Amino acid sequence: MENGQILDTLVNTLSQPLSALPPVATALGMFIMNSVFNFFVSSGSGQAAIMMPIQTPLADMIGIFRQVSVLAFQFGDGFSNVLYPTSGPLMASLAVAGVSWIKWAKWFMPLFLIWSAIACILLTIAVLINLGPF
Repeated sequence: MENGQILDTLVNTLSQPLSALPPVATALGMFIMNSVFNFFVSSGSGQAAIMMPIQTPLADMIGIFRQVSVLAFQFGDGFSNVLYPTSGPLMASLAVAGVSWIKWAKWFMPLFLIWSAIACILLTIAVLINLGPF
C-alpha cells in the first residue's frame, strides 16, 4: 500500500468519519474490525503487517494512544483464532481430538462472547485512563 501510494489516502479517508465518533467507539470499532479481518488473514504476523500501518496513524489522527490500538489488535486477533475455521492450528487440534468444528463452535461461542465483552470493557477503560505511551 505504501509503494502504491494509497496508505495515506486510506488512513485519511477512514479518519474523517471516525473523528466524529468518541474515542471509545473508535477503539471498539478497531477491535471488531480486527476480529472480522482475522477470518480472512488468520496469521497474526500477516494481519499485523496489513493492519498496523493503517491503525497506527489512524489512532494518532483520531486522538487515542497507539497502545490502545495495539490492544484492540491483540484482542481481535487472539480471541477469534480459537473460533474461526480458517485458523490452521485450531482445525488441526480439532481433527486430532476428533471434534467437529460445528460442535466446537456451539460449545465455544458463549465463552467467545464473554471474552469479547471483557475486551470491550478493557478497551473502554484503556481509552478512559489514556493508556500509554510507555
